[in-house]
Amino acid sequence: MISPRRDSRQQFGARTNALTRIDTYILRQTLTPLIFGTVVITAVVWLTQTLQRLDLVIDHGEGLAAFLWLTVLIIPSLLVIVLPFAVFGATLFTLQKLHADSEVAVLYAAGFGKLRLIAPLMIIAFFGAMATFWINVDLMPRCYRELKREIAEIRADFAAVVLRSGEFTKFGAGFTVYVEETLTDGGFRGLIVSDYRDPEQRETYMARYGLLRETDAGPYIFLSDGNVQTEKASTGEIDIVVFEQTALNIESLAPKQGGAQLEITERYLGELLNPDMSNEWDRRNAGRLRAEGHARLASPFYPIAYVLLAAYALLGGQYSRRGYMLRIVAACGAAAAIRIAAFVAQSAASDPAFAWTLYALPIAPTIGFLYLLSDGGKGLARMRRRRTPKLARRGA
Repeated sequence: MISPRRDSRQQFGARTNALTRIDTYILRQTLTPLIFGTVVITAVVWLTQTLQRLDLVIDHGEGLAAFLWLTVLIIPSLLVIVLPFAVFGATLFTLQKLHADSEVAVLYAAGFGKLRLIAPLMIIAFFGAMATFWINVDLMPRCYRELKREIAEIRADFAAVVLRSGEFTKFGAGFTVYVEETLTDGGFRGLIVSDYRDPEQRETYMARYGLLRETDAGPYIFLSDGNVQTEKASTGEIDIVVFEQTALNIESLAPKQGGAQLEITERYLGELLNPDMSNEWDRRNAGRLRAEGHARLASPFYPIAYVLLAAYALLGGQYSRRGYMLRIVAACGAAAAIRIAAFVAQSAASDPAFAWTLYALPIAPTIGFLYLLSDGGKGLARMRRRRTPKLARRGA
């Protein structure tokens, strides 16, 4: 004969296993639309951003691998915006599907409260918050620094500019090169170089062969077997000099390396919250830097707030036989309004007195929706009452 204590333990274990299976089921239902939505939305936004890098890569003759690497480095900054909305959309999709299949009603009948039902969704929200925090404080600034370094190297590699056969290529202001044919060894045949950087003395080089190379002294164009025509603007006279070999220093035309000034997106959290007041740019933009730092700390709360918003939209209020489309539309509008308000608050947070608004925007809805989903605190009280007998039986 099974003792009452042993029977109660078996019932408790069976109930625990059932809850685990239900949690796993809800997680599976949510992860698929979450991954799909994150990938699709990120890809769409990513494609719009890649066009900004395409001209840079083409103009400097870089390959597909360099182009892809530059565009991959901007993905973390996109995920910070996309991820909270992807979690929000996946929650709406899952709860709507559970409603359509009458599974929510079954779970209610089985004794599930609203907070217990969304527990698996809160797990996803928690991991979304952790991912957002990691991207904000580490991955995004690291990727932007790498992106800036790669772009600087591409622009500084002046010799990598493509000279195409039969085309005039302009190197900055006052310097144009035409090549008749590009050679496989990196040289050129049939060059015309027009150098009018000095308006008082314009020079035109014509050479049979040429080579563009980056040297320790800067970028040079090496010419052989040609002549140079020099025109003096004051007199109009033209001098022609024949040469076997000559070299043109075009260092002044090479793109200048950017300074050590870090953009806001390239800064880690400590550099944002504690600007370097000895730096003039930091001193002038100290408010913006601190506002960005607080915004990054506040952004992990948005996935949690959005999950609770979606849950309240579909679980709060009375059961509806006509569906929940109006509630879903209202929830989407509320999510967008919260995010827009966050951008406005970040602008206002340049004044330290308003920095608290960046945290209030996601945290206040989180607390409010938790209270409403607990039926005004009744759900939390029921959960406490259910735990008390179990603890008492376990103690017995």
